[in-house]
Amino acid sequence: MLTDLEGKTILVAGGAGYLGVPLCQLLAAQGANVCIGDTNQDQLDQAIQLIRADAPKGDVWGQKLDVGNEASIISGVAACAERFGGLHGLVNATSGASGKPIDDLTSDDFDAANRINLTGPFLMARQAAQHMKGAGSIVMYASMFGLVSPNQANYPSGITRNPIEYGAGKAGMIQMVRYLASHYGPQNIRVNAVAPGPFPNIERLNLPEEFIENLERDTMLGRVGRAHETAGPVAFLLSDAASYITGHTLPIDGGWTAW
Repeated sequence: MLTDLEGKTILVAGGAGYLGVPLCQLLAAQGANVCIGDTNQDQLDQAIQLIRADAPKGDVWGQKLDVGNEASIISGVAACAERFGGLHGLVNATSGASGKPIDDLTSDDFDAANRINLTGPFLMARQAAQHMKGAGSIVMYASMFGLVSPNQANYPSGITRNPIEYGAGKAGMIQMVRYLASHYGPQNIRVNAVAPGPFPNIERLNLPEEFIENLERDTMLGRVGRAHETAGPVAFLLSDAASYITGHTLPIDGGWTAW
């Protein structure tokens, strides 16, 4: 089957996160060897245990990985490639943001966020490509806020609008994906992005109902995204079913950016 990932090795940076875990579960279920990279060792251990329980074919392995640190990127990508004898896919499911309003944002805040949103993903893609022999697929998690601006009217009092450095970084990522796709195309390495819409972690963040209702209203499907709903599109872009797709950004937003 074209969507079969059996025997392929995929590194998922941010794989122990809210959207990363369901993705790793699906990749492992489709037979991929999954290398989960994350900064939080406790979350990493929990994710490995959970995903291994549902991985009858592929191997699941964890690697401490800090996308904001070049040395960590180089060693982490190399360790994953050495463990499995190369790489077939890379997913970057990380993001950086200060959470501060514009008037409180410092230059250091802006730079630190985009060390994770731009510089780290660039370095990681370059390192991963060196270990992809013959073909490969790279998928970056951008955001709807790399395509449109957050509407202040959606944010009730007490909730800060999605910060500027995050949106600017994700917009830059979308352009970087186009550039990398053109650069690595001759090596048969495809580079794409997904742009998730409203995927709030409602249980962890304890968000007010008014805010969720505002988000739901701005989608065509009338609801926010569920954690597993980015997994299928990303798995598709990693698979041979997407063998002629590169340089593309796929919104996964319930129609948010299509109004």
